[in-house]
Amino acid sequence: MEEKIDTTKQLKISLPIAFENLINVFMTLVDTLVISTIGIKELGAMGAMSVVINIMQMSIQTINVTNSSLIAKSMGEKDDNKIKLISGNSMILTLAISIITILIALIIMPIFPTLFNVDKICNTYLLIRLIGFIQGSIVTVLSGQQRTLGQQGNILKLRISAVIINLIFDIVVVKLGYGIIGVALVTTAIDTMLGIYLLIKSRRTIIYKFSKGMIKNIFNLFKWNFVERIATRVDNFVFNILVSRMGENEYAVHVILIQIKDIVGSFVQGFGDGITISVGIASGRKDTNYMSNVKKVAKILINKASIMVPLTTLFISFVIMKISLNQLELQKIFCKVLPILLLSIFTEMSATYYYAIIRGVRDFKFLAKRNFVTSLIKIVVATILAYTPLGIIGVWISFLLYCILQKYMSKRRIEESELKLRQIV
Repeated sequence: MEEKIDTTKQLKISLPIAFENLINVFMTLVDTLVISTIGIKELGAMGAMSVVINIMQMSIQTINVTNSSLIAKSMGEKDDNKIKLISGNSMILTLAISIITILIALIIMPIFPTLFNVDKICNTYLLIRLIGFIQGSIVTVLSGQQRTLGQQGNILKLRISAVIINLIFDIVVVKLGYGIIGVALVTTAIDTMLGIYLLIKSRRTIIYKFSKGMIKNIFNLFKWNFVERIATRVDNFVFNILVSRMGENEYAVHVILIQIKDIVGSFVQGFGDGITISVGIASGRKDTNYMSNVKKVAKILINKASIMVPLTTLFISFVIMKISLNQLELQKIFCKVLPILLLSIFTEMSATYYYAIIRGVRDFKFLAKRNFVTSLIKIVVATILAYTPLGIIGVWISFLLYCILQKYMSKRRIEESELKLRQIV
C-alpha cells in the first residue's frame, strides 16, 4: 500500500517545530518585557543589541537550514551514515564561523551606542552575550538536527523548560538590582546548559569526522542561504536605525513591535520547516505521487493557519502592549502601526506554502536573489517614507510591501517549475 502523509501526520511534524521556534523567541521576549519595567533607556539599549545578535546568528541559522535540508533528503534516501556525517561537518563549520563572528563583533562593538543612539550599557550587554555565543550556536544547529530526525516533541519540552527558568531568574536578577547585565548573564548561562545537554543527547547521531566532499556539499547550499539571510538582516538593520532616529517613544514601540513580529515569524517559520522536512524527504525518495500528496496537505494547513495566526496575533499584541507600554502616547503609536503588522503576518503566513516547498527542494539560489531584490526595495521605500509625515507608519508600510513582493515572486517560481515539469512529462 502506498504511503501517504495526511494533515494529522503533517501537524505532528510542523506544530512541535512551530511552537519550539515560538518558545525560542520567547526567551528574547521575556528579557525584553522584564527590561521594559526598568526604563526606556535600557529597553532601547537591549533592543538595539538584539538586532546585532540577530545579525550575528545569521550564519549559524544558515548552517542549521542547510543541515536540516540535507538530512531530510538523506532520510528519504535512507542513508543513516550520510546523516551522521552531514551533522558532524555542519558542527565543525558552526564552531569555526562562531569564532569568526565573535571576533568581528568585538572589533566593531565601540560604534554601536552612537549608531543606534542608545546608552553605552548596550555594549556591556552584548559582551556578556558573546560569552555564550558558541553555546547558543551549538543549540541552534543541534536543535534543528534533532527536530529533523523526528525529536520535535523532546526539543519543544526542552525549550519550554528553558523559557520558564529564564523568566524566573530574569525577575530575580532585576529585583536584586542587576538590571540588563543580570538578564544577559541569565541568558548566557541557559545557552550553556542547553548546549551541553544537546551535545550529549545527539552523540549517537553525529560523526565528527572532517570530510572535504561533505563540507563542499554543505557550503554549496550554505552560500546561497547566507546571501538570502544577509539581505534580510541588512534591511532590518536599516529598519531599526531609521526608527531609532525618530525619538525614544517611537523606538520603544518599534522594539515591542519587532518582538511581536519575530515571535509570530518564528512560529510561521517553524510551521513551514515541518513542511520543508516532508518535501525534502519526498525529494530524496524521488516519488512524484508522494510529493503531490505533501503539497496538497500543506496547502490545506496553510490556508487555515493564514486566518488563525493573525487573529491570535491581534490578541497577543494587546496583552503585550498593556504589559510593556503603559504610557498613553506609546499605546497610540502602537495601535497605529498594528494593522500594518497584522496584514504583513497574514501575507507571510499565506506565502509559507511556497517558501517551504522552495526550501524543501533546496532552491536556495532563487531565495537569495529574491531576498536581495525585495530587501533593496524595502530599504529604499522605508528610507523615503521615514522622512514623510507617515514616520514610523511609513517604515512599517515598507515591511508590508516586502512581504507582498516575496509572496508574489515565490508563487511565480513554483508555478514556473511546475509548468516545466508538466512539459517534460
